[in-house]
Amino acid sequence: MKYDWLTALMLARADDEQPAYGGQGTVPAGLRYRERGLALAFLAEWAAEARLLAPRLGFPQAPSGR
Repeated sequence: MKYDWLTALMLARADDEQPAYGGQGTVPAGLRYRERGLALAFLAEWAAEARLLAPRLGFPQAPSGR
């Protein structure tokens, strides 16, 4: 998966302050992780959809078999 490294990086930086967009203030950790979690869930759904559509479009089964 293209973003498999992201969760480990997020956890490693959990205590770091993150500047808000434009550098004004910081982003609260709860909001930051909620938004990132939603993005990862979206990508996982997208991957699941692609796996279902792939055989109908003539692509081989994924190497993982899932």
